[in-house]
Amino acid sequence: MKFFDHSDEGKELLKQATIQWLFQACMLVEGQAVALAKVQTSRLRNSIDHYVDEEELEGYVGTNVEYAVYVEFGTGEFAENGMGRKGGWVYKDESGEWFFTWGQEPQPYLRPAFRQHKNDIQALAKEIFSELI
Repeated sequence: MKFFDHSDEGKELLKQATIQWLFQACMLVEGQAVALAKVQTSRLRNSIDHYVDEEELEGYVGTNVEYAVYVEFGTGEFAENGMGRKGGWVYKDESGEWFFTWGQEPQPYLRPAFRQHKNDIQALAKEIFSELI
């Protein structure tokens, strides 16, 4: 009996299924994150995007807006990890006006977006990968 090695085809099928799953999972999380993001200027919400690294087989959902981390985790007295600045502080905005603040409460949008779709993402994986069998 002759042996035929089809492992390369199997690995490629598995890779393509993984890429398909990552794209669909990222789109679910991205859509929910956009819906959950607090809107003041729409800059944060409009910047939320996803990226799938097809070589590393990793998916990312996020934003490049510099203040996004402060919205997600809070600042000052309200910072989630308790490591924010205590006692408040003053700052001057672009117009030259001075303000005092204790910080900003967290308004998470990325982590809840993932949590709300975790079961959907798992079900999607079962669906996509079971088609390979």
